[in-house]
Amino acid sequence: KMGTKNILPLLVEFSIPAIIGMLVNAIYNIVDRMFIGNAPELGAIGLAGISICYPVTLILMAISLMIGMGGATRTWFVYNRGKEVGVSFGKYMGNGLTLTIILGLVFMILGNVFLAPMLRLLGASKTVLPYAENYLSIILYGAVFQCIAMAGNNFSRAQGNPKNAMISQLIGAGFNILFDYILICIFHMGMQGAAFATIGGQFLSALWQLAFLFGKR
Repeated sequence: KMGTKNILPLLVEFSIPAIIGMLVNAIYNIVDRMFIGNAPELGAIGLAGISICYPVTLILMAISLMIGMGGATRTWFVYNRGKEVGVSFGKYMGNGLTLTIILGLVFMILGNVFLAPMLRLLGASKTVLPYAENYLSIILYGAVFQCIAMAGNNFSRAQGNPKNAMISQLIGAGFNILFDYILICIFHMGMQGAAFATIGGQFLSALWQLAFLFGKR
């Protein structure tokens, strides 16, 4: 359908799930900060800690999108010419996912080794540093999940299935919001609770994408 369907219906079909997914991600980021800001043991210092960590997560997101978009474009190109050139599109998708996993692991190891100096470089004060460390040290262990989920979303769209990418984002965001409440408000786990809720959502999104990309669908 990507090569035969009219442009306008395709644009609507692909853009609406993408917009919904982006809105959900924005909402759960806001909710994340609402729980942290309203927790008596965290408050403004907790918000400062999570804000200090945000550039690191943006770099990880950029890596995932770089491989996801480039790999998905190449995958789609080969998918359409597969019979002509005799190359399986799975090769490019597999290489893309493998690369995201490797870079996610490298990011996790280097990030934890240089955690404190990196946060100080980003402007963390002595007061904020422990909060930022508690959050980012856990987030980095979920780097691989975030890479797989974000790259997988692009591969899903490249196969003409934007709804699958949207569902992946909805699952991750829903888990994050629910467990933010449970871990921060009920179990009072503070910054660590927020981090565990985040990587739990990323893990479920990654699992959903892997099940789709390696399944019969």
